[in-house]
Amino acid sequence: PTIELEYGMNEARYNKDVFSQDFNANNRFIGKIGFANYGETVAGSGLLKYNFGSLFVGHSLGNTNELSESGLLNTSITSFGAMSSNGYGYTLGDNFFIILTHGGGLSWNIVNFSDPDGVIDSSEIDMIKVMGDGVRFGETFETGIKIRLVDNIGLTGTYSENLIMPRFLFWHWSLGKIIESTSQGLADLFVNRVKKTSPELVPILYFVVKNGISYGFNRLREKNMNWPSDTAPPLFQRNVNIGISFIF
Repeated sequence: PTIELEYGMNEARYNKDVFSQDFNANNRFIGKIGFANYGETVAGSGLLKYNFGSLFVGHSLGNTNELSESGLLNTSITSFGAMSSNGYGYTLGDNFFIILTHGGGLSWNIVNFSDPDGVIDSSEIDMIKVMGDGVRFGETFETGIKIRLVDNIGLTGTYSENLIMPRFLFWHWSLGKIIESTSQGLADLFVNRVKKTSPELVPILYFVVKNGISYGFNRLREKNMNWPSDTAPPLFQRNVNIGISFIF
């Protein structure tokens, strides 16, 4: 059983080609609760395989009652959902691990903006109104490093992107997920082959390849939330957090 608490910088954004204005950055708090598994993958190698399945709640601390001092729109996003984080790491001592991770999950999001009238173009106001009208489905991608210092305490550092969709279109979404999942499955096969011959390289290789695929697919979805289907642009929420883990 594990609880993680994280705090850091939050930024909401649309792709510049579809939305001309920036949003004011703020801070975000996120809490996760779930179960973590640690297991040596090759006897005597010190190579550790890690998995953390969790439920999470996050909230960005933007004041939507007013504009920022720079005249930008403030945002407040409350998110909840489920996530799975996987990775490999090195055992450096008794209960002292360094683990590199790749994760993803599903989110549901309540998005609020400060009053956009007179701040953004009238042609873009509908994007704000649609996104703020109800609970919106999203996908979360997370990459990070976890350092377990002692038996019950660890530190975390993460970068995550929460892709929030104005509408959930199941069949279009499924097509993109099949393509991405196939790419990730091929990456897993490659890493498993390397594990047999060069286990010391696996944490770095897994971290680079898996996160590179997720980051690349998110860039394809900046204008088109269900790439390769032609659909609407999503709202991206980018987060850089540091935190603490309590392992029971």
